Amino acid sequence: MSEEQQSIDDQSITNINERSARYQARYLALEELLEFAVESGKLEPLELAVEVKQLKQILFYTPIEDLSFEEICKAEAQLEQYYTKIAQLISPVSLLTLRATNENYQIVRPWWQALFLGAGSAGRNFFRQLFWVAILLISLMFVRQYMTLDTETKHSEFLKFIEPFLYGALGALIYLYKSLTERYINRTLHPKELYTQWLRLFMGALVGGLLVNLLNVVPDNQMLNNAISSIVVGFLAGYSVEFFYNTLDKAIHAITPYTTLAQPTINMTPQQVQIDNLTKRLMEMNNEADKETIRRLLEKLV
Repeated sequence: MSEEQQSIDDQSITNINERSARYQARYLALEELLEFAVESGKLEPLELAVEVKQLKQILFYTPIEDLSFEEICKAEAQLEQYYTKIAQLISPVSLLTLRATNENYQIVRPWWQALFLGAGSAGRNFFRQLFWVAILLISLMFVRQYMTLDTETKHSEFLKFIEPFLYGALGALIYLYKSLTERYINRTLHPKELYTQWLRLFMGALVGGLLVNLLNVVPDNQMLNNAISSIVVGFLAGYSVEFFYNTLDKAIHAITPYTTLAQPTINMTPQQVQIDNLTKRLMEMNNEADKETIRRLLEKLV
């Protein structure tokens, strides 16, 4: 056998092994969806579990070189069909949300990194990081209160200035715990959302401090004459950032009513609303299988 022929054969074996590894990884992802569907009682029909397990015989225990091209294509088609069907049954839960909320998932980190950043799933790590942020905020608030009992210093004045920002961040932190805990329990917490939640925490702090300082410059304002009022305003502003946005928009529209033109309201049918929601989800998805599932749903609605 020539070296060129040997190289071609080795490349073919490598391609076969890579394809087999991809099929097996895809099947393991399918099993994760299947296990959740069974645990949540959403698997229908129950015989689907048997069919999925039978596919494992082909993908794991049958050498791929012993399978014909037609058998490989059929197994791949069945694999995608089962994945799509189970994904529809457990929606809005997906493979990414399951992995982000998996209590048994572990990653290897040095102990000091695991202490602060976590060593579990993305969701558990995020809650651990929020915990340390809460400890930092409470510590700064304690220092603020302790230093005000002593003489007025530059440090005390600085802490007095940032106090509404701290309470705004604390309000946003409590909102995050409230809104994310339910999604974590229901296994619908998407890992991409976690990165944007840090922005929510930043905006809560910014809005809390900004609103308190804006109210302080209002002439003859008696609302913020004591620390308790500024704390309440900062906390509530951080907890409800959307309320601040809406109030700010209404104030701008009231001051400049003619600078913006009202957009006509379009009455959409339930089918159009569903198509619009699916289209938005399709643009947000990265997983090709999930995209294909949404495309099929859109084809049925259009």
